[in-house]
Amino acid sequence: MSRNMPTLLVALLLVVIIAFMMCAFQVRFTETAIVTRFDKIHKVITSDEAGLHFKAPWPIDRVHRFDTRLRSFDTEFRQLGTEDQKTVVMTAYATWRIMDGEKFLKAVGREDAAAKKIRDLLENRVSTVLRTHPLGNLVNVDPAQMKLSQIEREFLEGVKGPAIDTYGIEIVSVGIQRLGIPESVTREVFARMKEDRQKAIKEYTAEGQAIAQQIRVEAEEISSKIIARAEAYAKQIEGQGEAEAAKYYAKFAENRTLSDFLKKRETLQKILEAGQVTLVLDASQLEPFKMLRDAAISFKNAVAPKDEKPRGNDAVDDKLGAAGPPRDR
Repeated sequence: MSRNMPTLLVALLLVVIIAFMMCAFQVRFTETAIVTRFDKIHKVITSDEAGLHFKAPWPIDRVHRFDTRLRSFDTEFRQLGTEDQKTVVMTAYATWRIMDGEKFLKAVGREDAAAKKIRDLLENRVSTVLRTHPLGNLVNVDPAQMKLSQIEREFLEGVKGPAIDTYGIEIVSVGIQRLGIPESVTREVFARMKEDRQKAIKEYTAEGQAIAQQIRVEAEEISSKIIARAEAYAKQIEGQGEAEAAKYYAKFAENRTLSDFLKKRETLQKILEAGQVTLVLDASQLEPFKMLRDAAISFKNAVAPKDEKPRGNDAVDDKLGAAGPPRDR
């Protein structure tokens, strides 16, 4: 008996290890586990209770593990109709996870069967929502008419409740992954986009013309004010000038000789300041040169000998005539 003791101990140890392996199981923090006893739910272990747990050996108890991490699902390309009877080709996506393991086990059973349940819910909801929106809410050059975010929210609202209530699946987000338009609809979309652009161009042009007209009116108003102010100022200066001129006219009226002398002097000064103009003048016929002639006569009389009688204007005229008409620049 003592010789068989080690063998018995080893056998007992193996039985204990096998029994432990059959009765113990581990639940990860990313899993939820359902323990069934004779195919009836006996215990639900959530991810918050992760760790080592025990059960009765098979076939009494069975452990069903489900991954609770977030996963994604994509629908296939489908032709769908819009509210305005246009056809679009669309694929949608959904992100989901198992929230209620007990409902999931009863309604779905296996994780690979969840995709079909989600596909049925999502495709039905997408088709229903698109029939309530025109194509312009999906494709449009005007951002204000684009309602993709609203449409995606309607997708989510329609599948989130039934998924958690029926299958124990939480739908986290739903969206449009790809959107295609058939060629016939594409031409209509391009035509509508062109029409929208033309409408926007007309609106901007009208707005620009209105602003330009307003600027012109304001400019004309300011210009009129400036011109009126300048004319008033010019009239004031003109009046002051006429008042000053009236003083000189009164002086000239009192002394006509001085007035004539100043006019002659002014005329001669203008002739001499011409610069680039050559004038051939007859001194005996031009009034301003009488001053030169008179000055020459006065000078001749002053330097002539006392016993010689001044010859007067005739002598000067003869001398100037012999010399020819003077030239000046």
